[in-house]
Amino acid sequence: MSIVVRRTGQTVRSGDAKPNRHAVDVVLSHLGEIGPAVAALRRESSRLAEWGEELARARLRGAKVFAAGSDGSAHEAQRFASELTAHDAAHHPDGNPGTFRAIVAHKEAGETISGQIPELVNRGDVVVLLAAKGITDDLRDAASAAKKAGAKVWALTGRESKDLAQAVNEAVNINTDPPHAEEAHLVAVLALCECFDEAMREVNQ
Repeated sequence: MSIVVRRTGQTVRSGDAKPNRHAVDVVLSHLGEIGPAVAALRRESSRLAEWGEELARARLRGAKVFAAGSDGSAHEAQRFASELTAHDAAHHPDGNPGTFRAIVAHKEAGETISGQIPELVNRGDVVVLLAAKGITDDLRDAASAAKKAGAKVWALTGRESKDLAQAVNEAVNINTDPPHAEEAHLVAVLALCECFDEAMREVNQ
């Protein structure tokens, strides 16, 4: 069905307009380019499902979840924390998130992500680090500090940041260029939240 758009008294149906062929090629090219990233996610589907279930177990034992990202990946970290909190709220009759805390560790002026870890993270917590473009010493140090505190540390990486896997407990690597790895990371965190949601539903049945 066409969408009707009104412009200065005229009614225009979107289905009547023909997009520029070059624009269509750009869309198709982009979809083709993210194919390897989607394939990487498929290969890691079992690990992502396990992570989602572990998030539910963390919720039930009163643990916290932390997310942090380098460069543009900070946006995916923020989205992950927001989505996880929203999914948790759905399992409370009053719609409140309860005691579950999904926290984003931001790199503030004069303060590093790794510097916040010792004060915030406790044994049994989960720390998720995202890096699509590259690895910073701060992320490596954050992983080390989190493991020292007794937390489980996971990473979502890309072709240029896959070495971060050596600093964490488990990692999912999207072996593509940074832009497409970043897109895949967003899909991954949304899938994690869906798995968390499903695990919580099973507990509440």
